[in-house]
Amino acid sequence: MAEKEIDRKGIIKALVFALLFAFLGIGVLGWQYRQIESEKVPALEERLEQKSVEAVLEKFMHARIQQSDKTVMNYLTERAVEEAAKGEFSLLNNMERYEILSSEKLQDGQYRYAVKIYEEGGRIDFVEIITLSKILDQYYIDSVEMGG
Repeated sequence: MAEKEIDRKGIIKALVFALLFAFLGIGVLGWQYRQIESEKVPALEERLEQKSVEAVLEKFMHARIQQSDKTVMNYLTERAVEEAAKGEFSLLNNMERYEILSSEKLQDGQYRYAVKIYEEGGRIDFVEIITLSKILDQYYIDSVEMGG
């Protein structure tokens, strides 16, 4: 009978030790998850946001290359439409292709891109500074300036 009590005590000790070890493991894994969440998730969200901004910029530039006036206007804010009406930049010209030279995140919801535009026949290459702004969870072209 003494042996049965010793076995029970050993089993209880082993069970308590296993439970403590399991709770310690859960605690460590929870801590690691919070660390990953606090560091990695914002960086991932930032990259996803930048990809969506670049997608809008690419659609805008492709519409300009294809000379699609109606499509181009879908990507502009009122400010950019006013700039185009004043002749500060040309919505449609003889663009052949473009190249994104640099990007910069400004304040919340704004990005600035330097875009090199190659005209057909390679006659003239120029740089435009394009600013995109977030309006109601969607990005739009807010300003287009000639680069210097």
